[in-house]
Amino acid sequence: MKIIRKHMPLALAVLSLAFASYHFVLTFSSGEWRNPSDEMVSKWEDRLQALREALPAGVSQVGYVDDAALSGDPSQLDVNEFQLMQYSVAPVAIQSGMAHEWIIGNFRDDENLEMWLTETLGAHELKGFGFGLYLIHDVEN
Repeated sequence: MKIIRKHMPLALAVLSLAFASYHFVLTFSSGEWRNPSDEMVSKWEDRLQALREALPAGVSQVGYVDDAALSGDPSQLDVNEFQLMQYSVAPVAIQSGMAHEWIIGNFRDDENLEMWLTETLGAHELKGFGFGLYLIHDVEN
């Protein structure tokens, strides 16, 4: 019993160092220390630069549709991307839906997009910006 009491502080110190080293290795290998969270926003803004420039002057509101509109399931709306989009195109306000002449489309799966737009809007113009981003002009609106 005397040996256990004598070596317990040393065992606890070694165990603490082992856990600290383990967490350091996990953090270092994941690269979290190299990628601040605001870097994601900067990359998003760079992707949207061309789309922002393509918006006609004087447009103060645009619509926004994503995969939720294609599937018809509003619960699939990616709220984070919606908020990032609003931040990136400010001062233009975005509103979910297609009730505007200009609509921003953000799709992961755009395979049936052209057919869906023709059925939903009728006459439209579509300009792609890569990464599933589109500027849709509702010609009939």
